Amino acid sequence: MARSPAHDPQPAEGSGTMIALVRGRSSRAVLRNTVRNLAEVPRFARSRLARRDPNLWVFGNLHGFRDSPRYLAEHLVHQRPELRAHWIAHTRGEAKAARAAGVDVSLIGSPEAKKVQRRAGVAFFTHGFRDLDLALVGGAYLVYLWHGVPFKRVGLDLNVAQARRRPLPVRVAARIVRWASFRAYGLVHLYVASGELDRERFLTAFGTRPERVKPLGSPRFDVIRGTEAYRWVMPRDLRSELGYAADDRIVLWVPTHRREYGDDAWLPPLRADDLAALERSRVQLLVKTHPRADWDVYRKRLPDHPRVRLLKESDVDVNCLLNLADALVTDYSSVVFDYAVLARPVHFFAPDVERYSADRGLYDPYDTLTKGMHHTTWPQLLEALAKGEREGAGGEGMLLWRRVADYVRNNADPGTCRRIADAVVNRRPARRPRPERA
Repeated sequence: MARSPAHDPQPAEGSGTMIALVRGRSSRAVLRNTVRNLAEVPRFARSRLARRDPNLWVFGNLHGFRDSPRYLAEHLVHQRPELRAHWIAHTRGEAKAARAAGVDVSLIGSPEAKKVQRRAGVAFFTHGFRDLDLALVGGAYLVYLWHGVPFKRVGLDLNVAQARRRPLPVRVAARIVRWASFRAYGLVHLYVASGELDRERFLTAFGTRPERVKPLGSPRFDVIRGTEAYRWVMPRDLRSELGYAADDRIVLWVPTHRREYGDDAWLPPLRADDLAALERSRVQLLVKTHPRADWDVYRKRLPDHPRVRLLKESDVDVNCLLNLADALVTDYSSVVFDYAVLARPVHFFAPDVERYSADRGLYDPYDTLTKGMHHTTWPQLLEALAKGEREGAGGEGMLLWRRVADYVRNNADPGTCRRIADAVVNRRPARRPRPERA
């Protein structure tokens, strides 16, 4: 589980490995990784005997100093100084960013990181158990923040039955990974859900008990709303920095990743002529790609046009962009559920809805969320964006926002980071729960 400080981060375990097995990819590598992790069980058991400091809280994120663990760690630094937040970085650049934010930090695999994780009373995961060295935090109170309300199936809810059509090694590997994932999920004391929909899905996705899932809201909400958490991440005027005028209507398009077939297979070209629909509007299309998106495909398919701006995923914190956006366009991304706390227009652009639903798997049919008000071509979408500016509260965008808000049932009360910190501090001491049978 431990990696040297210079090691490049790898994809988080869990849903990703399960998908690989379902699709029949890399079954031997996945199985080897699972067996290697199982070999860490004795080290995990020893760590449960270590003396721990309840005021030392350790955070990590395989994707860098960002998202919910960052927001919660910064909340502790600014608002709860009696609680020591310590960040376990995977790269030196990530460590530099954490130090600049005032968070104590050490590089994963270093002696200091090992010592901190052995002493930590609370450990936070977000993208998977490889955010930290799981074998070193066995005796800590484990909290899973997760990273967005799942519309796509995740964890144990993935359709592993498809693996039955694969060779025997794939089927065996799928069963072993599923069993190992279930046992690992059972180690978590607290799953932080964004709301009621999240809570319901966590019960099956992680095979956990209702008392271990609390709908406290997401730390993202504090940033999206533009509170002090936003200012800690983005102390500058983001609108001016991106070159937008005060009266521009910024429509943020955040497409999700097509792990199964890639961006080249689904993204339709946007022609400059199509943008004529926006000529009499103030709409500016700001595109924020997924971390694993094929940047070259987006560059080729989107025109060089003053109405369109393409941002790399690493350019600006996406939750700060959500605060800035006057409207949102997305497809199957959980970002739509986070954005719902702002009560602003939402639109759906899903040219590949049938293929994505079949290949990736959704919890509900797409129309359950969109009521058929999703677009499959650029002209349809751009016309809807132009009309949305004219129609205001009675337009498609606000109707879909209300639909999303009613569907997700977020805990939208202010102060999410404070609420999560209080829930952890005020927890009742309890023995580690034993995993239920799969």
